[in-house]
Amino acid sequence: MSSTTSRSESRGQVLVLFAGAAFTLFVIAALVFDVGMMVVQRRDEQNAADAAALAGARYVLTDTVEADAAARRIAKANGFDDADPNQIVSVHIPPIHGLYVGFPGFIEVQIESTRPSIFGGIIGRASWPVGASAVATNAQNLTFPFSMLALNPTACKSIAVSGGGVVEAYANIQSNSNGSGCAPGAPVGFSRTGGSTIDVLAPDATCRAVGQIQDQGSGSMTCTKAQGSFALPDPLRSLPGPTKPALAPAMQYAGTGSPPSQPPKDCPGRTGANAPSETSPQTCVLGTPAGTYGNLPWILYPGLYPGGLQVNQGTTAYLMPGIYWLGGGGLKVSGGGSIFTIATETDAKPLVSAATWGGGVMIYNTKLPAMAGAVIDLNGSGATMKLKPFEVPATDPNAIYNDMTIFQDRTVTTSVTLNGSASSTIVDGIIYVPGGQVKLNGNGGTLIVDQVIADTFDINGNGGTIKILRGTGVDAHIVAAGLVE
Repeated sequence: MSSTTSRSESRGQVLVLFAGAAFTLFVIAALVFDVGMMVVQRRDEQNAADAAALAGARYVLTDTVEADAAARRIAKANGFDDADPNQIVSVHIPPIHGLYVGFPGFIEVQIESTRPSIFGGIIGRASWPVGASAVATNAQNLTFPFSMLALNPTACKSIAVSGGGVVEAYANIQSNSNGSGCAPGAPVGFSRTGGSTIDVLAPDATCRAVGQIQDQGSGSMTCTKAQGSFALPDPLRSLPGPTKPALAPAMQYAGTGSPPSQPPKDCPGRTGANAPSETSPQTCVLGTPAGTYGNLPWILYPGLYPGGLQVNQGTTAYLMPGIYWLGGGGLKVSGGGSIFTIATETDAKPLVSAATWGGGVMIYNTKLPAMAGAVIDLNGSGATMKLKPFEVPATDPNAIYNDMTIFQDRTVTTSVTLNGSASSTIVDGIIYVPGGQVKLNGNGGTLIVDQVIADTFDINGNGGTIKILRGTGVDAHIVAAGLVE
């Protein structure tokens, strides 16, 4: 009797197991069928989105209204209509998702639908969402304006904005960094922290990064944040450095009293043992010793400065138009020193005012075999620093440097610091530092620049205002045509 009962219990257990396995297999088969239908649906949506984006791209550069209409017509012809309550067809010009967020000349088409389940109801799933998108353009050489571009592809926070000041930018801001140099799990390519504020005042402006964007602290960012973007090409990557010139001509005293018997040591026009030397370069320091050279104004001319240039002790340097080729030692302004660009020598007599500064220079920071490259540090606390960009006729061989003010040799990795610091600092034109860091500091004053391209940025308003006007500059060129995403 007990043997019969045991066999009956065994058969009952097998039946339960078989029923459970059969139900599980049925659910899996049902879900596989539903998933297969979803894959087919998504393929149809992707094909429709691709065709719609291409149709809209025909008009996106000339007529955005017609581009939108053309995209919707093609989507409808492929079975997707925004009028259908179960379907959504969205057209964005410029795109609002993906790599090309905010780029003019591109069109994004999104198609979304809700597909009823065939067997998904078994597990309580009555419908499945399905979606696809496509981005296209009809141009092969689009331009993208920007105010700041960080070139480093991996640096952690290649654009880092901190402190309590305000950054006002008048065009897009881009970080090419994927943030892989950060700690694992936090690949930040663009960072804003603390009480700092980034106001991008151009219409539809974006703050872009290949990696993540960190927006943290009591401050704010007014731009559209677009992380996971693609890197912009360096628009000046093919620009050669200027040819090394002859030693700069003798500097001229611009004061009203009696001039010193000679310019300072190692400065243009000095003679004897302390004359400027390319083979044994030393820095030309305006203002030292203070008892002889402090608080004096000088007119400087373009040419080779073998050991670089320093302006301190209340000295004023007036730069005549041209290219200033720094062979090492960099350029430093401190201790109440001031630096101006002027158009003619008479602009320095009497002392030039903010209303009359002009001219145009390019400061090329490089190095000679006998001297290493050094920093550019414009930190004239309480002083005035105003530079205008290089400008010559288009027929001049050096016209390729027009609109540039600071160009640092690609092999020089030292920093370039521009500091408002309770002073009035204006650097018009392009600042190009492809191998080094640019540090911008308001520090209670106002710093005004035009466009900056650098390896990385460290920006600290610290109670001041930094304005990046983008009145002069170059655009990034994007080669793209047809479907791009």
